[in-house]
Amino acid sequence: MFNFSKFQKPQRYIGNELNVIKKDHYKKTSFCLCYPNLYEIGMDNLGLRIIYGLLNSYPDIVCERCFLPGSDLQEFLEKKHQPLFSLETKTPLLDFDLIGFNFGYELNYLNFLQMLESGGVCLKSKNRKKIIVLGGGVANPEPLADFVDVFCLGDFEAVSNKLVEVLRKHKDKASRLKELSQRESFYVPQFYDLSFSKNYYQLEKKYRKANPIIKQSKVKNLDKSFFPLNWITPHTKLTQDRVPIEIARGCPNNCNFCQARNIYYPYREKKVKTILNTIKTVYKNSGYERFSLLSLSTSNYSQIKKLINAIFPFIKENKISINLPSLRIGDEIEPLYKKLLTIQKTSLTVAIEAGRPYLRKKINKNIAVDKLFDSAASLHSLGLRMIKVYFMYGFPKEEKKDLLAIGNLIKNLLKKTPFKINISINLFIPKPFSPWENKPLLGPAKAKNNKKIILTNIPRSKRLKISFSNIDTSLIEAIISRGDRNLGPVFVQLHKRRKELIEKNLLFSWPAWKDILEKKGINWQRYIKSETKNFPWSFIKDKG
Repeated sequence: MFNFSKFQKPQRYIGNELNVIKKDHYKKTSFCLCYPNLYEIGMDNLGLRIIYGLLNSYPDIVCERCFLPGSDLQEFLEKKHQPLFSLETKTPLLDFDLIGFNFGYELNYLNFLQMLESGGVCLKSKNRKKIIVLGGGVANPEPLADFVDVFCLGDFEAVSNKLVEVLRKHKDKASRLKELSQRESFYVPQFYDLSFSKNYYQLEKKYRKANPIIKQSKVKNLDKSFFPLNWITPHTKLTQDRVPIEIARGCPNNCNFCQARNIYYPYREKKVKTILNTIKTVYKNSGYERFSLLSLSTSNYSQIKKLINAIFPFIKENKISINLPSLRIGDEIEPLYKKLLTIQKTSLTVAIEAGRPYLRKKINKNIAVDKLFDSAASLHSLGLRMIKVYFMYGFPKEEKKDLLAIGNLIKNLLKKTPFKINISINLFIPKPFSPWENKPLLGPAKAKNNKKIILTNIPRSKRLKISFSNIDTSLIEAIISRGDRNLGPVFVQLHKRRKELIEKNLLFSWPAWKDILEKKGINWQRYIKSETKNFPWSFIKDKG
């Protein structure tokens, strides 16, 4: 089709990776699974890989992949009037029966619109006659209601059979959407009106048979759920470039700021035997030598020591590295790392969130910081050289001493540990379905002032690297994640100005967004002040 060698990172578009699945489209329902970002970012997403393998396991479904093209290929496609295409067979997006998008990150929404337009697909669902756009991985679907035909809410593995059943039964778009709207965990926005009156959001059915209650789907048994054992091995390095082996879904903790705990509730674990067999099979089928144990809180896995002991002989024999993200500081860290550091060099990532114990208690972040200091010397002697630490600011009722406490704790880390320390400090965003979904976001002026206060107490050291989340970007993310259908015209306007805003580096500039929001008559402060009686997402049930 094209000579991809003319473009940056042509491996993004070739599509002939090890274990890729190619199927004939003849007499099959065609599905293109899209990720609204670059290949090297999207292929790190476990959900995308699960859905790809799961849909292709049905003999009458063909599922292919598509990612946001690099700017050079995008420019070429526009110049040549060529549509964006799938990796496997280079089929244009507009020729598929369904297109599915992962919406796990709100700032990718504009990329979603770009991919639709590049693929020759109408932006708005009301203008599409045949093709169905399906969305998943989203907590609050309302901002995308104008563009997505149907949302799958919750764990796709739990309802994939229902989707395929409907696709087999009905062949036209209208019939498929009507049927899906009656199936649990599928939400078809065009069949509902979401109104706002007297400070209250109300969802009303427009189609009589549509579900009156929208529920999230849940996988009950992780050991029996689908996992892509024939792991696709890319031709290029990915952003994380590890095989994430899910050991648990959900989280037994209940941090007040955390959205993921409630979205993935209830907490479910995989058996040690299942995890070990998965690692062995993926290694055999792909040759990958870098793995990570994936969960919201790895050290809360009830059999973590047994698991490490079980996989240790295999990873040692085959020189495989295992990453343990999302650890909570406690007694288990030192013995786990003592074992793993004998065969690999690694870093330690811990989320402390607040500098002062009092505030950590308020946000329900029970973490034993002293355990990190106690373990530092022995871990360093075994080869641990770097730790990554996460903090947040902008919490409700946060005081100046809480901001200064971040610097005080960093000073203690430098004094009592010999490590290089990477610090990430992020603005608290009250996300949908978190225990604090009803808390306000810190305004931009206050956020900038609090950031300055934090910086005044940050020490200088060659061992220390500090990064802050961008305040403008955090504000935009909060508005998108908490917004309603009124944001649709805003997205369209931003999409029309996309090229201009990118050239001026203003795509996520708050003044640019604020200007468009206000010209469209959007009361954006309503989204971040949390003064309404309920929220645009309150109609979604079973959030845990």
